[in-house]
Formats: sequence, structure tokens, C-alpha cells
Amino acid sequence: MRRRLLLYVIVALSSGVALTGLRPPEQKADPEAPVDIVALGREVYISEGCIHCHSQFVRPVGQDAALWGAPTPIHQALSQEPVLIGNRRQGPDLANVALRRPREWNRLHLIDPRSLMPGSRMPSYAHLFATGDPRGPALLNYLDQLKPEVNGD
Repeated sequence: MRRRLLLYVIVALSSGVALTGLRPPEQKADPEAPVDIVALGREVYISEGCIHCHSQFVRPVGQDAALWGAPTPIHQALSQEPVLIGNRRQGPDLANVALRRPREWNRLHLIDPRSLMPGSRMPSYAHLFATGDPRGPALLNYLDQLKPEVNGD
């Protein structure tokens, strides 16, 4: 099988045939396009690795609902790309964080976690709030919208 694939690649390259379709063509960002601040915040959440310590799926079993709020409807969790359910929690579940913590608390916690939660293992994300950096406010906007769907929100 490997030989056959290698043979196809060699033939294609030697005949000048481009191997298209392996990657989508890169699109340049339109500098005039409006920035979706929540989408940017979600990208920050992913790029900073928040999913490694925080799930976004309140399970309908055990003490999840008592600790984190209403269980997450499975269609809501699976409607995202990529899905950010998470499979372990070192920190609290964030599916309903917008109902539990105000924006300012989240901002202060991201900048200096131990100032609000002594003994917290969470690292500081103060760099996201450097002057002119849109990532910190965008992450806060993303966290602000993490709450249960109401009437199809």
C-alpha cells in the first residue's frame, strides 16, 4: 500500500501535476472586516490551552448540577467546532460561568488567580491584558456568553 502511494506521488510530481485539495487555499484576513470579539475570545481560550484544565460540559450525573449549574444540553455542546466539552477538570467547569462569576471577577482572576483564590494552581494570564492587546477583553466576552441556552439562544 505504501509503495502504491509513493508511486502515485512520484508520478504526479514528475509529470508536473499539482497535488491540490490537500489543504484549503489560504485566505488573507480582510483588515476592514469587523472583528467578532466573542469568536476571538474563543480562539484565545483554545490557544491558551484553557480546555486542558476546564471542561465546558455540565454532566447530568453526580454533583455536577449542584456545583456548576444546569446540565449542558448535548446538542449545545456538540454544535461548536471544535467541541470544547473537555475530559477532565483541574479547575471548575466553565459551561455556566457567566451565571456564577461577574466579568470583573473573571478579569482579576485571569490576571492574578491567587489574589482571589489562595492556593490556586491556575497560572496568571496577565499578558493577555497588556495595553492594546485585544485578547484579554475578548476572552472575557467569550466567558460572558458561557451560560445555558434560553428559548433557543
